[in-house]
Amino acid sequence: MENSRTPINSSEEAALDHLNQYLNAAEDDESPTRADAVAHLVAQDVERADAQAHVEQLLLKGYLYEVEDEMRIPSRS
Repeated sequence: MENSRTPINSSEEAALDHLNQYLNAAEDDESPTRADAVAHLVAQDVERADAQAHVEQLLLKGYLYEVEDEMRIPSRS
């Protein structure tokens, strides 16, 4: 199966793009958490409730994952 992830809507896609840049720019000694991801989206002018919902949906749909409270983005191969 080429792409087995659940599709995301345009606002989730925009949030994922912001988070991808944010998480990829994090220093090796940093461990961005879910709260950091939400705060980053809020800093990008996303309402806090929407930011929390986007992060939750991206986690549920497999576009983000957490390891010991650290947010990560799976490779898009």
